Amino acid sequence: MVDFADDTSTELERKAGALKWVSLIETFSYVGLAAFWLSGNKPGTAIFGSLHGMVFLGFAAMVVMITRSMDWGWLFAAVALFTGPLGSLLVYERIRRHGVPEHARRRTATATARPA
Repeated sequence: MVDFADDTSTELERKAGALKWVSLIETFSYVGLAAFWLSGNKPGTAIFGSLHGMVFLGFAAMVVMITRSMDWGWLFAAVALFTGPLGSLLVYERIRRHGVPEHARRRTATATARPA
């Protein structure tokens, strides 16, 4: 089990960081799938299709679970999910540029604080 006692980041910041990287992986898996599909490589398309599908489902679940905590609108979440790899780049850029909102960071830090 990982001990976060010395880590100063909040749980929400760790989740946002993970989502940022999953967003990039989702985009690259789509590019790989498109390359195999355009080249007519059926085994590559099948393999990358399965891989991309699993990564996308993980990405979608993470977006749905973090949307409220990050104070994103549900419209942004829907656009991110329905536009595929472009939406994952939108999520990546929003996290990269804005990070976790300060009020959300304080809210999760106080909600998870334990009395001494």
